[in-house]
Amino acid sequence: MRVALDAFGTDNAPVPEIRGALKILEDEKDIEVVLVGDERRIREHLGDIPSRLSIVHAPEVVHHHDKPSEVLIKKPNSSMAVAMDLVRSGEADAFISAGNTGAVMAYALRKLGRIKGAKRPAIGALFPNINEGRTLVLDMGANIHVSSDMLVQFGIMGAAFYNALFHRHPRLALLNIGEEEQKGGDVIVEARKRLEMMDAHYRFVGYVEGHEILMDKADVIVMDGFVGNVLLKFGESILSTILEFIKREVKGNPRALLGAMLLKPAFKAVRKKADFEEYGGAPLIGVNGIVIISHGRSSARAIYNAILVARTLHQHRLIEKTQKYLAEAFQKS
Repeated sequence: MRVALDAFGTDNAPVPEIRGALKILEDEKDIEVVLVGDERRIREHLGDIPSRLSIVHAPEVVHHHDKPSEVLIKKPNSSMAVAMDLVRSGEADAFISAGNTGAVMAYALRKLGRIKGAKRPAIGALFPNINEGRTLVLDMGANIHVSSDMLVQFGIMGAAFYNALFHRHPRLALLNIGEEEQKGGDVIVEARKRLEMMDAHYRFVGYVEGHEILMDKADVIVMDGFVGNVLLKFGESILSTILEFIKREVKGNPRALLGAMLLKPAFKAVRKKADFEEYGGAPLIGVNGIVIISHGRSSARAIYNAILVARTLHQHRLIEKTQKYLAEAFQKS
């Protein structure tokens, strides 16, 4: 399995990308990595090139402040664009970047296109839940305004992703302001009716509310991109904020400090469970190729884990499975 890795996506590029690639090649013998970007700068940090690692030169870099609507025209030879071309041509099986999310979406739609039957792609995120598992939440910001059709498709595509990654049919839910069937606007109510009727590769469990997202009531939770993006940004901040509160409370209090020291292993375990780097990034579900969008702050460990997720999705044929799920669902509707 070969991964096209945008070497200039992270805030500290290309160091995390290179270190993540070298570590994955050391540990996993069935993976090849193509580092895409400015070859001179990559070689400055790389030294000898190991087997199963190659470099494809790309002279341009997409920055986080670049407008996604402009990069397609202004930066046709960016590391993102060239890496995406490798997937389109079949020279790579997956694409990974920690760069500008909107730009990744723009390139993916232009170069890979949508999976047959998919109206719009959705960004997913894996949240920890109370029972040590993971809950896929989507859309995380790709689609601000959605129709009931789109919510239904997000649910079906999310079920395919969850099955490909965790190898079981998920419990599927819609995020709403209450659990009663008629709660929410017409779009959500209509999506619920349709998901109930299609119930094939998932078990539809109705609505969940915001406080239930982490309670293991569903494996896949669907919402519009505006709500999802707010949720994601809030979730990224909450753990660090709580830990900062604790630090301030124990500072200058010897008894509290002693208790905090005793609980330090527990704090580390909690931080690990909530760490976005455990799965390396967010999948862009619905495009005709495996695309993982990592966080700009990603370390080598995040890049490493993103490659592992990409391999799993490739091995379990995510694209074919998503097409199959969509075709079967809409044949029955």
